Amino acid sequence: MTAAPGDRLTESGRRTRARLLEVAGEELLERGRIEVTAVAERAGVSAGLLYRYFANKDELVTALVDEFYDRYERAVFTEPAPPGVHWSDFEQERINREVAFVFDDPLGRCIVGGPPAEPAAAHADARRLARHIEMAARNIAHGRRRGDIDVSVDPRLAAASIIGGLRSCLAMALADGSKIERDEVTLAVEQASAGLITRR
Repeated sequence: MTAAPGDRLTESGRRTRARLLEVAGEELLERGRIEVTAVAERAGVSAGLLYRYFANKDELVTALVDEFYDRYERAVFTEPAPPGVHWSDFEQERINREVAFVFDDPLGRCIVGGPPAEPAAAHADARRLARHIEMAARNIAHGRRRGDIDVSVDPRLAAASIIGGLRSCLAMALADGSKIERDEVTLAVEQASAGLITRR
């Protein structure tokens, strides 16, 4: 997760920074893009004050994407499967949480549902996607060590296939005009995961 320049701020500064990110998210939802002057005006501050928290527009956009994915990771990537619970059963529950989070979070459609209009958002999204693949690979390797997954499964390749497939399914489901329901996405990803990862 991102450490924050926010960690070096006063309590008042953290509230101001959080408010600026909240407003930036509203702008992205409503306009599909972020303009610094519009964010500052909507937040009731000067553009100069905004630049005390974010060096430029790209930094603001990146912080917004990272804040979304920080919440995503807290909701989705919890501890590994506990003793007595088969890895595959725990993974199914994790996929349910993952799909639900992206469908339910207002920014899910903007950030995960399609290529973001802001180049900085696309760069931040790609960076976090790579991180999620690494996290998933560690999770799969943990399942192998427990004996729940066949040793022939390559954790990194399986992780890239599952996470990449999930993100593609979510993008299709969240596209304008799509009639794909969250349960359909969950089922498709669970079936693909089961096909890639041999349960023992």
